[in-house]
Formats: sequence, C-alpha cells, structure tokens
Amino acid sequence: MKIYDIIAKQINRSLNSFKVNNNLLKYLEEPNKIVQVNIPTKINDEFKLIPGYRVQHNNLLGEYKGGLRFNPHVNLDECKALSGWMTYKTALYNLPLGGGKGGICINPYELNDDELENLSRSFISLIHNNIGEDKDIPAPDVGTNSKVINWMDDELFKLTGKKNNFTGKSVENRGCQGRTEATGYGVIETLKFWAEKNNYDLSNSSYILQGFGNVGSFSAKYLNNLGAKLIAVGDHTAYIKNSNGIDVEELIKYNLKNKCIKGFSDNEISLEEFWKIKCNIVIPAALELQIDENIAKNLDCDVVLEAANGPLYLEADEILENRKIDVLPDILTNSGGVIVSHYEYLQNKNIENENNYATKDETLKKLSEQMKETFNIVFDHVQNKNITYRDACYGTALLNLEKKFKSKYNL
Repeated sequence: MKIYDIIAKQINRSLNSFKVNNNLLKYLEEPNKIVQVNIPTKINDEFKLIPGYRVQHNNLLGEYKGGLRFNPHVNLDECKALSGWMTYKTALYNLPLGGGKGGICINPYELNDDELENLSRSFISLIHNNIGEDKDIPAPDVGTNSKVINWMDDELFKLTGKKNNFTGKSVENRGCQGRTEATGYGVIETLKFWAEKNNYDLSNSSYILQGFGNVGSFSAKYLNNLGAKLIAVGDHTAYIKNSNGIDVEELIKYNLKNKCIKGFSDNEISLEEFWKIKCNIVIPAALELQIDENIAKNLDCDVVLEAANGPLYLEADEILENRKIDVLPDILTNSGGVIVSHYEYLQNKNIENENNYATKDETLKKLSEQMKETFNIVFDHVQNKNITYRDACYGTALLNLEKKFKSKYNL
C-alpha cells in the first residue's frame, strides 16, 4: 500500500464519528500541485541528477507550509503523504496555513558542506517560482537544519528579492527562539496533557525511543527532565538497551559528535528485540511506517507517542485500539515545529518588531498553551464519542477545514 493511501483510510475511519461535507472530502483527495525536478550537481567529482520534490497539498486555510527533508528514501508518494498530514496538522490547530512537503533523494551525511550548499541552492533555483512568502513557506525536516535553510533562504532572496520565505532559520538570520527544540518539546507536552487526564505518573515511567535526530533527542531530553527512564533507543546505525537507564545527556553529546548512536554502548540489540521491550511509553521518532501489525501485537506498553510522521500502519492502529493502548497521533503530537514556525513567520512579517522577538521561554510557554487548548478539544471528542485520539484529531481538523470551505464556495 502507498503511504498516501493510508491517509484516505484514516480519514474514512474518522467519518464514522463526524459528518463532513462530501465536496470538501473530494477537494482534499489529491494535492493541488506537484513540483518534481532533477537537480544537476557534482558529488565526489561525479556529475549527477538528483530527484527533488515539492508537493503542495492544500492551501484552503493559508499558505502551504511544511518541511524539506534530505533522505535517500525521499520519493513522490512519501512527499504526497507528508504534505497531506501537514494539511490536517495545521487544520487541527486551526493555523492560517496549508499543507506542503518536499525534499531531495540524497543522504546528506555523505556530502561535504560545499556539496550540500550547492545542492540546496540548485534545488531552490529550480522551484523558486513555486515557493516563498504568501505562497509556500518551507522549513527544516529530516536531514536538514537551520544551516541548510539559511542557504536556501539566501538563494531565494537573490532570485526574488523577498526575505520572508522560510522558517526554521538560525536565530541570527531572523529565526525564532525555541524553534529548534519546538517539535520535541511539543511531543512531551502532549504526553503530559495525556498523563494529567489519565492520572498517570510520568516520573516513574520507562520508555523506548526509535530515532535520535532533532525530534527524538529533544523528546528524550524533556522526558528525562520529568524523571522518566530511557531503557532502549535506536537509530539507523544501532539499537541499544540498558534496563537501569541510558544517560540521555551523555547520549546527546555523543550523537552530536558522531552523528549516530552506534558505539555509545556495547549492549546492542536487534530491532525485533527492541519492539518487544516492556515499558510504559513507546516513542517512534524516526521515519514513517515503522510499526506494522506484527510489532503492534507484541508492544508491551501503555501509550504510543507518535513523534514521527505516520510511523504506524493502519492495521497496527486497529490492533492497538483493540488492546486498549492509546496512540497519540502525529498530527496532534509533533505539531510544535509548525506552530512555532507560524510564530516565526508572523515575527518576520512584523518588520517593526524585528529586534524584539520573543525569548525561548516565552515561545515555548505560548506553544504549550496552544497545544493544550487543542488537546482538550480532542480529548472531549475522545470521551464523548468513545473514539480514538486519531479519529478525534482528523474529525476536528476536517470540521475546521469545512468552515473555511463552505465560506469560500458559498456552500
């Protein structure tokens, strides 16, 4: 099954509990626009054409918004799915933004800085007519960071003369304090809201974590601050376990230096063993479609916290529902990045206040309050309709989209 098809099935499930305009559903079936390019570049003195994509799913609520990822698995189906999830993510939080996503099919860790910069700028030169202020505002994603975004932002400024084209820029380049940690911070805030509603003690909890990039590492940092114990973690290089607890701060330092976790511990385990570990919280924070039905049958936990986009197969969702294991879905849980990106976009538009941006603490406090407000709306649907968090999130997002759709088309 294609990843994009999973969204349609997720939507259909939510329609059992929410009545939504059929014309809106038709409108959301396919992306508004797909930009597909082949980027000419030189890597290791060899000329190559590298596939690149930007999918603009929907802009009913506002400008397209979503990350650009550099990963060897990037393809059109993935970008379509990720752009669709962005549409529902921004709609769930009722942000005046749409959904977009894109990327380049490349392993960025195999390139030196000059090659990475040339590739980034060449990509922007090919898609520059389709992105930028009031159109489509990209941001960092898997395999990219503020440095890459700074290059892209500079290139687009050279081509268009406009400044407010990207979010996730460095603070020195008009970025927003708190944007780097926003997604991981929001993941753990969502878990805290869930725990408060369920009288659940996180201070004595244990968790396993797949993925230790930006989102995974900050999720671990903030959950560690609550007293929870990381007992297993994995990335694309290794999976390690320590029943007594893994030192999160030391692992973060090691990962920053080595760009992976392999070698941090001698106690390596298999991926199969990782998913079977008994714990309180499972956090998939890597790529999409990591937990299938066989893994879902063996998970031994109380809650699954989707820090990654689309980490569960549809069948896994249904199994976990039947097993009474809550799944806090991606469009609710990992939205901190796009919410703070919205703050950054507004700050950049307000030229007069350019030297008076919010502090990190102010940004994260505002983020927490906004996420809590939406969580409470979702939780009420979960309780009143006796449905899953995912169904409640999609239903809420669709109802927000429906208001704008009916107004725009006089329906």
